[in-house]
Amino acid sequence: MSDRIKQAFNEEFKSWNIVLPEDDLKERRRGSITKAGWSINYRFGREGGLEYLEYFATHRMTNDTLNRIYENGSREVVGYVQEFYAADDPQAERDYFAHNTKFYEEVKSRGLLEP
Repeated sequence: MSDRIKQAFNEEFKSWNIVLPEDDLKERRRGSITKAGWSINYRFGREGGLEYLEYFATHRMTNDTLNRIYENGSREVVGYVQEFYAADDPQAERDYFAHNTKFYEEVKSRGLLEP
């Protein structure tokens, strides 16, 4: 079952030679990877009878995202940071800050945001 999680994660980050550490996978330990401009914090969990790997990935050139890979190989984007808003639209600015604040609070509540 963890083979699909490992395969999907490693495929996602193949271009940067980033792989999920075998010991963390075996022991279902939370951990982090900092490599090639990426900072990835991850943890294992279970929902709806399926085991998953949940990870928060950030890179200086991409959006911050919160993702899940389930033991059956399916993937889910749980959340993401909104990149921008229309500068002349006060409501868009409020929505932008509300979305991103809620997103980072969610990541923090899951223990995936370093203090």
